[in-house]
Amino acid sequence: MNLTKHPRILQVIQAILGPDVILLDSRFICKYPTVKPADVQENEDHQSKPVTDKELPYVAWHQDMRYWGIAGGPVLSVWLALDDSQKENGVLQVIPGSHGSGMLPHRQATRPGNLLSVNQEIPEELVQVDKAVICPLKAGQMSIHDGLLVHASDANTSQRRRCGLVIRYVPTCAYPTEDPDRPRKFHATQLACGVDQFHHFSSKST
Repeated sequence: MNLTKHPRILQVIQAILGPDVILLDSRFICKYPTVKPADVQENEDHQSKPVTDKELPYVAWHQDMRYWGIAGGPVLSVWLALDDSQKENGVLQVIPGSHGSGMLPHRQATRPGNLLSVNQEIPEELVQVDKAVICPLKAGQMSIHDGLLVHASDANTSQRRRCGLVIRYVPTCAYPTEDPDRPRKFHATQLACGVDQFHHFSSKST
C-alpha cells in the first residue's frame, strides 16, 4: 500500500489525472520461468514432443478498459518492475498511439495459454503488430500506460522470473459501467490523493 501511494509515483499520476485520484486496484503479476521451446515434454502416451512458444503462457493483445469497465475518465496502469523485464522473459509490448482509436472489439482467445483472466483478446488483424514497441525495464523502474492502449506480452522463454506490481488509478470523476456479461464491484478502492467529491466507488479515505 505504501508503494501505491509513494510520492514519486503519485507525482506522475497527478500530472496526468489531476489532483484527485482513486486507487482502483493493485496486484502482483508474475511470469515464472518455463521450459524452453527447445526442450521436450511427454504427452499422455509417454511420447516426447517439442514444446513451442505457442504452448507457453502469454498475454494476448488487449485493452485494460475492456476488462475494467470504467467511463467518465481514463484508467492508468503502472507497471512497477520488481525484476528486470526484458524481451527474453516476456516484456510488455505496446502499439504506440493505439489509445487514440477508442475501444476495439475483443473476443475469446483462440490460442491456448492466454493469462488474461477472461481469456480476452483483440483479433490480430485489428492490431498493427508491425508497429509494436517493447518496453524493457530494470528492477525499480516503472512504465505507465493508458487503459485504451493496445498491449500484450510474449511467453517467458528465459530462466528468470518476470514480476511486477501493477497499480491502476482513475480520477475521482470516473465511474464503473454496467455490463450484464461481467458484473463488477470495486469494494476495495481507496482515495490515493486529493478529495473525492463524486463517490462513484465504495472508496475508503486515505
